Amino acid sequence: MTSLASLLQAVAQTAQQMGPPGGGPGGRGGPPPGFSYSDALMELIRFVGSFLAIGAIGFRFGIVRRVRGMSDEARTLLRADNAALLGILGVLLLALNTLGAPFLTAIADNKSFAEALPKNLNPFEFKLAMLALAFIGFALVRATPSFGWTLAAIGVLFTILQPLYTGRNFSAKVNAVHVLAVSTWLGTLLVLALVGIRGVIRSNSSGVQRAELVADLVNSFSPLALTASAIVAITGATTAWIHLKRISALWTTSYGIALLVKLVFVLIVVVLGAWNWQRVRPSLGNEGTEHVIRRSATMELTFAALVLIATSVLVTLPSPR
Repeated sequence: MTSLASLLQAVAQTAQQMGPPGGGPGGRGGPPPGFSYSDALMELIRFVGSFLAIGAIGFRFGIVRRVRGMSDEARTLLRADNAALLGILGVLLLALNTLGAPFLTAIADNKSFAEALPKNLNPFEFKLAMLALAFIGFALVRATPSFGWTLAAIGVLFTILQPLYTGRNFSAKVNAVHVLAVSTWLGTLLVLALVGIRGVIRSNSSGVQRAELVADLVNSFSPLALTASAIVAITGATTAWIHLKRISALWTTSYGIALLVKLVFVLIVVVLGAWNWQRVRPSLGNEGTEHVIRRSATMELTFAALVLIATSVLVTLPSPR
């Protein structure tokens, strides 16, 4: 927790120190105005929850179902309930974010929890109901895989895309699609690395069999990743333009500087992803290449984690005026 707080603080202070002087109550060495560590932490919890929940669904429907002719051994290695456990963790984190936000508001404003709840409880209660549905779905995967995954997918998608059908804010609608797309891309990669590639490498299969199965998994993931990353680029650019309002805000405001920090990490993730797609993926299938893709995927996910931290800071900062 201490190291996480330090990372959040580092990104926030970078935005403050590179931005206009004298902006925050703590001076250039303190966090920028409007930034809250607790809010940033809650946003980070939401993003990680989305990654795990959507990633588990993406792994099940976007990768495993696309791999044809899997042997019984391969099906055992890629047991659906392994990914479902990550999905359950993701749902719990999303529930923590949903309930934690009003709880922190109640503490900050010296109110009761009930007083801190949104005035319109219908969307709030519906979101909790969808999270409960997703939890039940993931829990049922071991007993009834098809039914369980269907329930989980419905619950998670309705949760993530709630602004599309409950909100009037265009920016919130675009951001919901953005979160879904980036979670489909990098969240699925995370589950692929933790459940798919890791499970295959630790199996007792021959080196060639392991390499071929990893190649099938990565090749099945590539179309999903390309589609999702394209949507991420479009929705990300749209959201940035809505909030920035002018190009000069990129280097004259704390929000713009924080966005630049995020974009640097995003660029690194894109470069690593392109390297994996163009250089590493075509070589898969030969013995030993499964370890190469595991290392490169780990590097990509490391910078993806930095993107999440930078985004958690960014969304707590006020938009430029």
